[in-house]
Amino acid sequence: MADRREANVKANVSLSELLRSHSVVVCMGPGGVGKTTAAAALGIGAAQLGLRAVVLTVDPAKRLAEAMGLSDTAEKPAAEERRLGSSGGLGNEPRQIRGSWKGELWGVMLDPQATFDSLIADHAQSDKQCKTILSNRLYRNLTTTLTGTNEYMAAERLRSLHLDERFDLVILDTPPAHHAIDLLDSPGRLSRFFDHRIYRTVLAPKPGVFRAMTSAANVVVRAIGQVVGSTLLADAIEFFNEFQGMDRGFRDRAAEIDRVLRSDKTAYVLVSSPRYEPLAAGRWIARQLGERTRGVDVLILNRMTPTFWPLDDMTRWEGLTDPLSKNLSELANLRQAEEALLSQTLDSGDLQHPKVLMLDEQAEPVTDLKALAHLAKKLLSIAL
Repeated sequence: MADRREANVKANVSLSELLRSHSVVVCMGPGGVGKTTAAAALGIGAAQLGLRAVVLTVDPAKRLAEAMGLSDTAEKPAAEERRLGSSGGLGNEPRQIRGSWKGELWGVMLDPQATFDSLIADHAQSDKQCKTILSNRLYRNLTTTLTGTNEYMAAERLRSLHLDERFDLVILDTPPAHHAIDLLDSPGRLSRFFDHRIYRTVLAPKPGVFRAMTSAANVVVRAIGQVVGSTLLADAIEFFNEFQGMDRGFRDRAAEIDRVLRSDKTAYVLVSSPRYEPLAAGRWIARQLGERTRGVDVLILNRMTPTFWPLDDMTRWEGLTDPLSKNLSELANLRQAEEALLSQTLDSGDLQHPKVLMLDEQAEPVTDLKALAHLAKKLLSIAL
């Protein structure tokens, strides 16, 4: 990672300084508030500042790829499409996004299966062990159905990009609300699983396990096989036998990810909108985040009602009844209500005094790279 980064002073940080002084920025928020768009714009903003930034999205939808102009893969050769991934030109490997900025911008869309396979390959003690686990039917099923797998794989992918010398900054677009908190908790949950006495006494691989059973143990195994099926039982026995020696590596990796998520070089940006339900969800996220980290660094309040005159000059519309004046008065009143709701949210203390960036509703939807670049410049120009 870049050596030129400085320690963050939360009370004095601007958005540009936040991007320059951190190695990871995590964007969190409820669904439908423009979080993915904000993450992409922050990535472009970082590239405009001269940084080498990569944006990692956990959302399986194509919003990030579409916003970056990468949704059309129809003309790509089959081999190229496989390399990039089939989801709108973004896959588990970073793809560079070209643009007129001083730095570099890359995009990644999480592939949990590919990430898990890579993790197994990293920790396997031999090619044979790796191939046996990857082809095991229980393993293939666990990686797609086990609760929390996607969240842990997102944290693992974040770690690998964080260590990648090509990038100065990793921007993580998290899943909405509860799943984002699950992502923060996933490394600790994995460590607790490996340390749990049930795993250590029953499941933890041991040399020769299941190979030298007593006759009583064989009776138990046959009984289990009748309930769950002998094929599934055989897959389980093979999986835990082959997993021997790898649990320590998984535990160490989880601890490393946990340190990254709680590091002073990791900043948290909460994205919400000026409505009661999104702000209530944002307060919940902020409380959970405050229990695990330093809390929210920046609150981006997206889709604010635009202001056309200073809100304290309401007399200009008094007594006017024409439709335009009435409409402007209604918009001003709506903006005042939004700012009052924001004040109530900040007064609650859940957000621990973050910097606040209010972003007006855009006249046109942000659907391409040019619009994202324009939004990025606007974000960096707003004083916090």
